[in-house]
Amino acid sequence: MRDLILFTPGPVRIPPLVAEYLANPPCNYHRQDAFSRMFADTERDLKKLIGIKNPDRYFATILTATGTGANEACLLAMQPLGRGLLATNGFFGDRVVDQAKQNGFDVAVIRGDQEKPLDPAAFAQALDADPSIKWVFFVSHETRTGLMNPFEEIGRVCKQRGKFVSADGISSAFAYAIDIEASEIDLVTASSAKAIMAAPGLGIVFTKKDSVPTLSAVAKPTGYYLDVIAEYKKQSAELQPRFAQPVVLHAALRAACIHLQERGIEAHMARVQRQMKVLIDHLETLGVKPMLDERYRSNIAVNFSLPVGLPYSAFAKTMEERGFFCLYGIPGDQSHFQLSTIGHLTDSDIEAAKSALSEVFKR
Repeated sequence: MRDLILFTPGPVRIPPLVAEYLANPPCNYHRQDAFSRMFADTERDLKKLIGIKNPDRYFATILTATGTGANEACLLAMQPLGRGLLATNGFFGDRVVDQAKQNGFDVAVIRGDQEKPLDPAAFAQALDADPSIKWVFFVSHETRTGLMNPFEEIGRVCKQRGKFVSADGISSAFAYAIDIEASEIDLVTASSAKAIMAAPGLGIVFTKKDSVPTLSAVAKPTGYYLDVIAEYKKQSAELQPRFAQPVVLHAALRAACIHLQERGIEAHMARVQRQMKVLIDHLETLGVKPMLDERYRSNIAVNFSLPVGLPYSAFAKTMEERGFFCLYGIPGDQSHFQLSTIGHLTDSDIEAAKSALSEVFKR
């Protein structure tokens, strides 16, 4: 069976170098000196690639977890500070709310329109009205709709009011520019499965070093494995994880960093946008249009309306027969599909996808 070309927002199609490192990692045990050297190089490169200009201010803490696990680790780290504020305008914001509720956290919730960005003024209003709120968590990019939230503006509004802030940057990171330093956000999550183009299985938390003493002072860990502060202390001191982590996944992440360093992160982001525009323009000639207002789209993952009578399940099957896997947008909604170009896609892949889409929509 041939591999399908993934037009998904994660896990994504990986570069050949990542596959090579998965098969032949440069070391084979997490307590080896070679692992520590690899870890140090990766930690340095992750910060550079995400745009951190002062690397001494942050540390890229790595967890054996999905992005959702990294989010939960950040929630657990901030919960002892007191009451929290969560914001949601989509599927992944709702997931964070569920995570907090299942952990029994005391939180207030801002709910926004899933077709419009979160409003920084709503954060200001909520924080000014309730001084008992000590921390905030929000999602930078709502991947199921392809919607960008104002990452820097929200961070600044919350930090100006003296709050600890964590953000889900999982789909934003390495796909389009976000400025962690300018926003002063304390904890920002990312994933090895997304635009970094490594193998799934590692969660990344960009941890502001100046924030660690306060989080440590109030720490009452309700979780052991997902203790991001304890993991930060171990990794920053020894360049090794607290527990055994899969060496092959770290090797894949190392290869992904090398790949993006060689090509340039700006060129990578430009390629993602350029290829998506080609697909949007082509689909519009077929009468298939993006669902979200252009002003709010990230254009790294875009939902398209399907013609009446062609449900997503039938569309996806037809595209698979032609060698492509296309994800749904909003789960359970058969009226549309999503394309994402954040994986390792060549221009030849894009041209082939255009031909397949033309066949499906018979134009």
